[in-house]
Order: sequence, then C-alpha cells, then structure tokens
Amino acid sequence: MGWTDTRRRWQVLREVEAELADGATTLPWHEEYAALFGDRDGLLAMLRYRERLSYDAQVDPTLTEPVLEEQRRRLDRRFAGVRRLLAGTRGGGADVAA
Repeated sequence: MGWTDTRRRWQVLREVEAELADGATTLPWHEEYAALFGDRDGLLAMLRYRERLSYDAQVDPTLTEPVLEEQRRRLDRRFAGVRRLLAGTRGGGADVAA
C-alpha cells in the first residue's frame, strides 16, 4: 500500500467515525472501501485499531489526574459512535451492512 492509499485509508476512517458520531446505526460502506479494507470486517478491525491506538497514544499516565480524566472524556466523546457500533457487533446486534 502506497502513501496515497494509506492517506485515503485514514481519511475514510475519519469520515466513518464522523458518520457514526452523527448517529449512523449501520457501518457506512462504499464500494471503494473494498480496495482499502477488503471487506466490512476489515473496516471494523481498523476502527477498533484506531480507537485503541488513540487511547494508547493520548492517555499518558504521567499526566495529572484532572488532565488525564479530561483527555479520557474527550476520547470517549470522539469514539462514542464507534464504540456503540462495535458493542453491537460483539453482541450480534449491530448491522454492518449498508
């Protein structure tokens, strides 16, 4: 995967996060995503990875407790839609088909 594809992949992840944050209840999917993620499960895996990576990178245990809590709240708000979708897929309730 070249730089252009990598850049497009991260852009799509941001777009999907935004749609989920705006209340989408199904995994947004467009045919062009297949070239970037393979299938819907690949997209879900990348959303899971991006969430985990963001928390690992931005929740620094050396921060003071108030700053740490604010950072967690900010990330919780940012990933609320993604978490809602992922929770549904683990329980078999979320619709990942567009």
